[in-house]
Amino acid sequence: MSIENTIKNMSLDERAGQLVMSSFTGRTSIPEETVELIKAGAAGSILYFSGCNVVDALQLRGLTEKVQKASLESKAGLPQFIAIDQEGGQLAPITKGVCIGPGNMALAAIRENGADYAYKVGNITGKELKAIGIDVCFAPVVDLCFEEGLPVKDNRYFGSDPVKAGVLAAAFTKGLQDAGVMACAKHFPGQRNVDIDSHFELDTVPYTYEQLMNCQWIPFKASIDAGVSMMMTLHASFPELDKTGTPATLSPTILNEYLRGKLGFNGLIVTDDIQMKPIKDKYGIDGALIKAVDAGVNQIIVSGGVWDANKIIADAVRRGELSEDKLNLACARVLEFKEKYVSKTVPTEETAKSLLVTEENKKAIQDAADASITVIKNKGELLPLTKEKILEATKGTKIKPRVALLRPTYGRLMMSDNTNFYLHTFKEVFEEVYGTEIDFCEYTFGLDPSDVEILAASDWAFMADYTILCTYNSYQHPQQQKLLDACYAFTGKDKMVAAILRSPHDLTVIPENVESVMLSYGVAKCSVKALANVIAGNAKPQGALPVGIGNLPRGTGKSDF
Repeated sequence: MSIENTIKNMSLDERAGQLVMSSFTGRTSIPEETVELIKAGAAGSILYFSGCNVVDALQLRGLTEKVQKASLESKAGLPQFIAIDQEGGQLAPITKGVCIGPGNMALAAIRENGADYAYKVGNITGKELKAIGIDVCFAPVVDLCFEEGLPVKDNRYFGSDPVKAGVLAAAFTKGLQDAGVMACAKHFPGQRNVDIDSHFELDTVPYTYEQLMNCQWIPFKASIDAGVSMMMTLHASFPELDKTGTPATLSPTILNEYLRGKLGFNGLIVTDDIQMKPIKDKYGIDGALIKAVDAGVNQIIVSGGVWDANKIIADAVRRGELSEDKLNLACARVLEFKEKYVSKTVPTEETAKSLLVTEENKKAIQDAADASITVIKNKGELLPLTKEKILEATKGTKIKPRVALLRPTYGRLMMSDNTNFYLHTFKEVFEEVYGTEIDFCEYTFGLDPSDVEILAASDWAFMADYTILCTYNSYQHPQQQKLLDACYAFTGKDKMVAAILRSPHDLTVIPENVESVMLSYGVAKCSVKALANVIAGNAKPQGALPVGIGNLPRGTGKSDF
């Protein structure tokens, strides 16, 4: 298509609509007001959320087909960008019917050939998304967790080494885009590892241009050099870059002088949701929309409930408050990338079925997860806890040996987190690895276990031949530490393996007398299975800490038992 002619034939409202990424609540059908919005050309892109839209991959394919049908019935006949945050690990809105990668921190923990694994995970993610009609993946996160001494709350980071993060970000980006899905590096100019959530509060980042170029921007530049199609902005101010204190999302200086100028980014700039509190409270939706386009943004995420975003932008042009040339330039960039990445037809269900969760892809994802498992301590050589070793506990009897699997619930600890939607159990995964000759007993407790839960867990530790005791950000939830101590009183060092499921900062609170300690960096099924594989001795430990924790430097981890 001729982009120039297409733009000439579009009304001001329709051109503005191409800049709007909307959302809706619906799993099998689209609300009538959203259909009208799409057909009117008032929104050019749709973002799916786990709770609002997702049941499984094939259901989402059917929903996407309906979205694109409505879009093609608009006057301009342009398809939608369909986007989702399918990062893997901690954030994977599609939890059924796809292969879910272990997440960024797990990929960064892989000691050797990490870039190859990152490419494969990105490529598999892209192929599966493309198979169900999704053409934008808001990944990878390329922010760094480098602030010394601060806890790492989640595992969406590639670690603290900017060069390694850049290599992995570039590989994941190429993997996605080689599969025909747009990658999106986020969150520029770089989110800090601090207790400030940009959904609710505006961070003021004190770094200078030189500091950013020499650290935080290394993975952003690597993504750009790899051809990343999108860059998502951060709702934070950088007064050393823009003395007005305007949040990066709305700052012409940060987006044009630095992102496009200094870093040479020529793709689409997309905002994080402008309905987030620090933007909406200060600028209002109207003000934020206008300022974003004026700053040079190409796609504005406006979560459901705002039906006139395109009209707000178009009216600003009519009033002379916003340049029509800027609007046209942003629209042209959107159409350029739609032409490159978006198909007007969604793959059939049969085609999708043939491409989803193939044995080859499952193995590649599992290999990556296996390679990430990090063993920090094996002082008493309890590991590997092989099937044969466990069976020795009741040898000569008709009783199955008992292994207690004690773990916190998969808790949603922050907004960008959907681990609470994972339904797999440790019992089913460990039985898949070990077989059913061993009695795996799973007991799940809350993130802050009560005294009753602590007693129940310690009862299991008392009755079991071996105990796998898991922590989940226990440095934030000291009751988990109390539970571990209660269980250790019965297991001692010879019968307990401590498995850190989320933040590696839990290493700072695991007691010294626990002699077998390992990390999985997440609870996606592949990560739980990888944990079981390494415990069982089916895979050797290959991971190393991707960030320094306490007295343990980055790179700590055993390369064998």
